[in-house]
Amino acid sequence: MTTILLCAENILIRKGLRKILEDDEGLRVVAETGNISEVLKLAEQHRPDVAFVELNMPYGEGLRMSHALSKDGEASSIGLAFITQSFDPTVALRGLLAGARAFLAKSDPPRHLIAAVHAVAAGYTVLPPDTVSALEPWGALSLSTTRVADMFSTLTARELEVLRLIAAGMANREIAKTLSLGEATVKSHVSRLLSKLGLRNRSQAVAQAYAGGLIPSPSAYASS
Repeated sequence: MTTILLCAENILIRKGLRKILEDDEGLRVVAETGNISEVLKLAEQHRPDVAFVELNMPYGEGLRMSHALSKDGEASSIGLAFITQSFDPTVALRGLLAGARAFLAKSDPPRHLIAAVHAVAAGYTVLPPDTVSALEPWGALSLSTTRVADMFSTLTARELEVLRLIAAGMANREIAKTLSLGEATVKSHVSRLLSKLGLRNRSQAVAQAYAGGLIPSPSAYASS
């Protein structure tokens, strides 16, 4: 029997996911919560095989708790599956960097969700083909890690800090709250670091941060 912990803010989403998953006789939801702060406690209490975590929790809490879950010594063996309303290359990379072994959309057919849980429990990584394809252009930016690292030398300590938080998936408002800055100040930092790095948008900034080793390599690539 594969056991599951659900974490989603919306109770209807949680109940819907629970119904879908428990329609499979080999799956059982042992705990569910809409409070991200309860995830580690429930994970330690129930030791589930798989944790379903909603990526789009407010203020980036889904990602932050997922990082904590994947780094916790006791809980790190739990297979982490992200589920989200929609995604783009930036969102996909954010999920991978947080240690996810599956990346799923709420619109996926029930059979896909069930198959993904079984795969994650067995130690495999599950990434939709279009997600893999979307990430390929990012790899092209990592051809010269030395060159990218040299580019970071033009950034101030604060700009590097902002870049790390962008790469962690935070919006300007969330960065401002984390660093106790005004949102206008954060926007200014973002604009300057993009200009210094010769980049057009935040997605390219995240790719450069990943390619240059400013943020950890995604463990999801190694698990399958």
